[in-house]
Amino acid sequence: MTHIEFMDLHANCVNTLGVYVVEAKKTTRMLSECTAHPPTDMQRITLVSQGIVESDAHLAYLGAKSIFYSAAVSGYGSSN
Repeated sequence: MTHIEFMDLHANCVNTLGVYVVEAKKTTRMLSECTAHPPTDMQRITLVSQGIVESDAHLAYLGAKSIFYSAAVSGYGSSN
């Protein structure tokens, strides 16, 4: 792996983290808008859908971080 490829992994990790943070903030904002009364069916569906989007973004970040971590700890210049 070249230094350029390693830095691409870093950029991907940072980008996927940013997407995850945006989705987590959106979920948090949506939850803060809930009231003491149960949400409507449509609100519930919207919350569940956003939860799935956030979860997918989190998994994408964890995958990118795992690849980046592996490259970093094994020495990205090695052929292992």
